[in-house]
Formats: sequence, structure tokens, C-alpha cells
Amino acid sequence: MPQVLPNVPLSTQVADQLRHRIADGEFPVGSRIPTEARLTDELGVSRNSVREALRSLVHAGLLRARAGDGTYVTATSELAPALHRELEHARAADVAEVRLVLEREAARLAATRATAEHLGALDDALAAREAAGTGASYAAADLDFHHRLLDASGNLLLGELHRGTGGVEDSLLRTTPLDAEFTTYRVTTRPLDDAHAAVVTAIKARDPERAADAVETMIGLAETLAGRADAAHGPVAGGTR
Repeated sequence: MPQVLPNVPLSTQVADQLRHRIADGEFPVGSRIPTEARLTDELGVSRNSVREALRSLVHAGLLRARAGDGTYVTATSELAPALHRELEHARAADVAEVRLVLEREAARLAATRATAEHLGALDDALAAREAAGTGASYAAADLDFHHRLLDASGNLLLGELHRGTGGVEDSLLRTTPLDAEFTTYRVTTRPLDDAHAAVVTAIKARDPERAADAVETMIGLAETLAGRADAAHGPVAGGTR
């Protein structure tokens, strides 16, 4: 700990420091933070203080503990988890409209702000979607694409708001099939692959309006697939059919 503040519990100070490091990008969303033992040594505090700090950040929605696998960053601020809780009972159509607005604006901004690193990450995400051989790997690659798109906007708040709405996770749960059905499913989703690629092409062309329109086409196709999945199987409850 660089500085110990009197009358402030060490666990609170540790939590605040980790919160700042997450917000500054040292621990990006999806990354695993150091172990309790390593943080204890690094910060010079007791293991109990570190454990309490991590517990508070899990409760706040910034971290998620995975049994036997460590603790992972799920948000860069309390905004996304808080918004997600507020939207749990919102109309699905309203949430879908908000997501469309956020991704359209993200694509529009990315067309003028995306760096070579951002573009490379989008290309990698497209390649991972194409190479996916299972429903789980495809869903993970598709989620990564949408996160990379928001990152490319250069606006951290847009990304937080998008994560707060649930992003595209619920649509993926409804549309991504079991592995036995995956090959057939991928045949039907080729137009969606083209739509994702069109978004990246427009961003690379530095054409904001074309990028925004491409996102609208992409999301429209995704919603159509989600509707077909609901009709064929019924809504997914708890991520299972």
C-alpha cells in the first residue's frame, strides 16, 4: 500500500486501490486478478484485509470468483452492475433499443477513433468466430467481438452502459445451440457473419454512417435469429433448454 490512511479500514483501502487499478485498465474486463497471496505480498497487508476487499468488490459487481480458478474482472465500475440490476425487469424491447443505440454510436465513433490495435482486435474476434467449432466457443468469440467494438469507440462509458444492459449475452443464450446442432446452426448464420464483417470494413474505411448502418443490419439479423430460436425451442431459462 503506498499510503495507509488512519481511521479507514485496511480492507476498504485495498478495495479502493483495486477499484482504481481496474478503472485504469491494469486489470481489464475478463482478466484474472492476482491471487490473494500475491496481493498480500504486493500491498503489505494481511490476507484477511485482501479477502474482505475482494469480497466487497464481488458484491459490488466488479469481480466474480470462480471456484478453483481465481477471481475475474466483470466490470470497470459499479455502473454496469447497478444498471443491470435496474434493467432486470425492463421490457425486452426497450433494452434491445438501448443496445442498438449504444452499438450504433460505438461503431460511428470507432470509424474515426479506432487505432491499429483496435482494428487488429476486431479482426482477431472475427477470425475466432469463423474458427469456432462448438456452441460455447462461438458464443465466447461473438461476445468478444461486441466488447471489442465498444472498446474501439474510445468511450469507456459506452462500454459500461452496454455491459449494464447485458450486452448481447441473452440473445446468445437463446440462439447458440448445443454442439450436436452447431454445424446446422452455422449454415443459417452465415449472413450474420457477413454483417459482422461489414461493420469492421466500414470502420476501416473511416465511414461513420456506414458503420452505424452496418451495426443496425447486424443487430436486426441477430434479433431475427433469436426470435426463430424462441419459436423453435421456447425461451431459455437459466441458460439451458
